Amino acid sequence: MTKVLIAEDDKDLRMNMVDILELEGFDVIAVPCAEEAIAVCKKHSFDIALMDLVMSGMTGVEAISNLRQENPFMAVVIVTAYATVDTAVDAMKKGADSVLTKPFKSVDLVMTIRRSIAEKQLLKSSSDIDSDSVYAALANPLRRETLKSLGCHKELKFMDLCRLVGVEDHTKFNFHLRQLKKAGLVMQNERKIYILTNTGQFVLQHHNLS
Repeated sequence: MTKVLIAEDDKDLRMNMVDILELEGFDVIAVPCAEEAIAVCKKHSFDIALMDLVMSGMTGVEAISNLRQENPFMAVVIVTAYATVDTAVDAMKKGADSVLTKPFKSVDLVMTIRRSIAEKQLLKSSSDIDSDSVYAALANPLRRETLKSLGCHKELKFMDLCRLVGVEDHTKFNFHLRQLKKAGLVMQNERKIYILTNTGQFVLQHHNLS
């Protein structure tokens, strides 16, 4: 069953969305703020999150990187009454898969969810990603920093990587590099220089690592 997370501070709208989606057969958890959405993601996995843009505390866009750390392959839709081209572009740059404008019809809500999940699955399958091993690799901040450094510099020698991520313990860093290689995110070329794999490039492009 498709699992949906909703973060919406308008109680009536939140409950209405839950009713619509449960009637469509979705498994839904709804919370009133982004902070609670992040907390729920630490305990459960979801296929998609519907995040209100403006809520008290953290905004829906600000929460995206935290959500992706917990559920790397979850689709994220920003829901807003203030949709403009700039808003949509900013949300997509920060990792959103789609933007849904309020007010919306139930058919538009369901269609947006199904389309966003389908697109996410297509991208995931096209990159031949082992989600479990990638999820484990991204759980460590040092490994996320290593991916970002390789994304910026394209190829790096071991000592240059150590310097960029600020690690002096080479044995410890070797362990983390082995985990990234095991997850299929990083490899060494014929000159033994570290580079991102296609999967590593995909993860870097589609997930806001922090």
